[in-house]
Amino acid sequence: MSERLQRRSFLAGLWAALSAMFGASMTAAAANQPPQKAEGRESRAGIHPWLGVGEQVTADVVLDGKVVAQLNDTATLPGLKKLPALVFDLPPGLKRLQLRGSLRDAEGRAGSFSKTWTVRDMAPISAPLYDGSRPMIERVRAFAEKTELAEVAAPRLPAGTTAEAAFQQLERRLHVQLPTPLRQLLGQAGIHIDDSYFLGPQDLGTVSELLLKGWGYTRSGGPTALDTLLPETVLARYDRSVAVFIEVGDGLGALAWDPAGVSLHEPANSWGDKGNPGARPATPNEGVWYWLHQEHIDEPELLLDDDYQPKSAEAALTNVFQRFALSQAAYPETEDELVIDTAHPRNLLQLSFDGPKKPRLWFRSYDYHYSLY
Repeated sequence: MSERLQRRSFLAGLWAALSAMFGASMTAAAANQPPQKAEGRESRAGIHPWLGVGEQVTADVVLDGKVVAQLNDTATLPGLKKLPALVFDLPPGLKRLQLRGSLRDAEGRAGSFSKTWTVRDMAPISAPLYDGSRPMIERVRAFAEKTELAEVAAPRLPAGTTAEAAFQQLERRLHVQLPTPLRQLLGQAGIHIDDSYFLGPQDLGTVSELLLKGWGYTRSGGPTALDTLLPETVLARYDRSVAVFIEVGDGLGALAWDPAGVSLHEPANSWGDKGNPGARPATPNEGVWYWLHQEHIDEPELLLDDDYQPKSAEAALTNVFQRFALSQAAYPETEDELVIDTAHPRNLLQLSFDGPKKPRLWFRSYDYHYSLY
């Protein structure tokens, strides 16, 4: 069996186990919920069409037999956009979502389509991560205990060292003040997700230090020299940024925090989203979080919100669990199934077409690249 098929088989088994554990209680809870007004729901879905330039899609969005919105979008640029073409509320207990409409190509030829998906909600396993009434460390512990998709243990510190002392030493050395959510999370837990992990308080340092000490790069001279591989602005960012999470997979990657934040119109380096306006500084400036990877070491991918401003520390740290834990359970089991997550504030649903009459709607909020959105 190929590695890809093995992976899909593993994911199907994982979800089946999780559904057996939590699905029945969730279904009963949804059935017993009183009706809620759509505008009172926190969970929403955004449809992000992926069309060819000049193609136009028009469609009714039908939830459990009721038309709730109409999509009308014409592509002026190729690929997926960060901002959705349409946003609608996700009602509790949703069972089916239908799209019916037409796709018109750049030459004006149109074809009609109608497609219905059976909905599967991930909220039973993801909800602890989005419980704003609890401190983040409690959310992470509850998520790990419920799903076993992450390992959370007591932090391992050298004898005679406290997490607070390690944080203060780093702050004095780098002349920064670490974000409070980061201090709380790393100070109270050692966290692994498969082979990837958060660094302990005593192991925190700059991205440049990480690249030079652990990843085999050199400062100057030779094919792996940072001053050769990186633009000056990126090297400066790596010199002042704190690396907090190490990705171990197809190469090495990391999540890092740059206390300096972003410059106006700085490229986000997100996958897709062509023609975007670039980053916008936030007020007050609390820095910017980003992902880096060996495959594109010169293009750190900024974590920005829908206004292209830096995401909060909590959102960035939550993104780790979205990309590396929840992504394992977010795959549809069939072409007729649509995964959603009503615990997530806004679901990213990609709409593409395998043919004029074959729409494909796909939940991408937890995908490796799409979670940057």
